[in-house]
Amino acid sequence: MTDKRKDDNLIQQPSAEQILNFLVENGTISLDGVEEQMKQTRLNTILSIHPYAITLGKDGRWRTYVKDEQYAGGRRQIARSTKESLLEALVEAYDHPAIRPLHDTMETLREEWLAYKALHVSPSTIDRVRNDWDRYYKGSEVVKKPLNLLTKLDLDIWVHEMIRKHQMTKHQYVNFSLILRQELDYAVDKEIIPGNPFRRVKVDTRRVLRPEHKKRDLSQVYTAEELKGIQKLAWEDFEKKLHPVHQLTPLAVLFMFYTGLRIGEVCGVRYEDLEGNRITVRRMIHHPDNTVIDHTKGTFGDRTIPLIPQAMELITAARERQQAEDGCTDGYIFSMTEEPVLYSSITKAFYRYCKELGIEAKSSHKARKTFISSLIDGNVNINTVRQIAGHMDERTTLNNYCFDRSTEEEKLQRMERAIMGM
Repeated sequence: MTDKRKDDNLIQQPSAEQILNFLVENGTISLDGVEEQMKQTRLNTILSIHPYAITLGKDGRWRTYVKDEQYAGGRRQIARSTKESLLEALVEAYDHPAIRPLHDTMETLREEWLAYKALHVSPSTIDRVRNDWDRYYKGSEVVKKPLNLLTKLDLDIWVHEMIRKHQMTKHQYVNFSLILRQELDYAVDKEIIPGNPFRRVKVDTRRVLRPEHKKRDLSQVYTAEELKGIQKLAWEDFEKKLHPVHQLTPLAVLFMFYTGLRIGEVCGVRYEDLEGNRITVRRMIHHPDNTVIDHTKGTFGDRTIPLIPQAMELITAARERQQAEDGCTDGYIFSMTEEPVLYSSITKAFYRYCKELGIEAKSSHKARKTFISSLIDGNVNINTVRQIAGHMDERTTLNNYCFDRSTEEEKLQRMERAIMGM
């Protein structure tokens, strides 16, 4: 029985605490550095909402006040000989069990929670959470109310009002509610509140959320004719050398159509990732700071993609240009320097080509959808498509990346052939 329990523990998902301990023990992060960052974040948050002035008296002592219902006027004074010691005392006052509930709100706890969350997720996830905060939470009464006064009814009413106001789909609601669920869970872990009231809020997703309808096919992919136009423009752009530093950007654009790489991934591919006519995708570039992240999006991990001859031709053209122009020939495939090609350079190229062709503006992500849809149209096994795309589940591939690239006339012709061939 003991051995079985041990085996069960080995296959269970590690807890956040276990992950943190592993990273510390293996030298990936410094616990002291994390604690210092969280302390500084906590101080900055306190100072941003502290309602009383911090002043230097004639006696050379620094003073301020904190809310405290046990004192006359509902506040008490703190005085110290240095500003540094006063700030330390201020943090202690805000953290005191008898005082902290008067100050802690979702708003004041946000940065501290995000610093903790950043230990476990990618920077792009933190960026998305910040955007969702600004869209849904910023300025609302819920985030300003002391956490210990938040009730299940408060959250139930506010959540349903927000669902109706923003006409949320299931996907939007999941992202929106993550902040409530996880930040209040963090407050429970900090022993600020005894339990998370949002855990008791029930949302009838079938009745109150807006159904998600799949977007129009030709708005999500490039047609065969559009792809031919982009190929022509990209090669012309490459030959003209219009952008000395980013002159390999046109090749990166075409490479996305032949491999289905995400834009951050195509920015980050290096010659060391090549092995024959296969490339392993193991990193991506984070936008907007262009930093290198040593993993790809999601939980799939590294993936290897077979390269068709046209993709290999792009790599050959890139290396020949790098050699001819004294560029870096052993680093990033689509960069002339030791730095990765800019994320924004590829984004702008897509929209520029669409404009020159006089077609609907389509993003770089539509190239990925075009690639995946083309594989499905070509009867490539769905499990192979899923692996190349880097999806954990084929339902993600079929539900979000399967679109008909045919024009209306082509659809009609196929229908006629199918029906008449019955």
